[in-house]
Amino acid sequence: MKTISINNIKKNSLKLNKKALQNTEKIVLKTIDKIEGLQKHKSASIKKKLHCYEKQQDAFFKHLEEEKEKIWGKLNKALDFFSKT
Repeated sequence: MKTISINNIKKNSLKLNKKALQNTEKIVLKTIDKIEGLQKHKSASIKKKLHCYEKQQDAFFKHLEEEKEKIWGKLNKALDFFSKT
């Protein structure tokens, strides 16, 4: 009788161990899939933000160039005025 119960215990332990490993594997794979999805989402979000920052930077430098041209224009007018006198 003891041998049968020991064999049953071994079989049940192996079944439980196998089931636990399968469940753990499922959980790990689901977690990895979710993380990959989040990474894709974050990557897309970062790309959008970088594109927006790029546009803002372009507008800022365009504005700086326009102001620089105005300043140089006024400076050249002043230099022309002083060179004539």
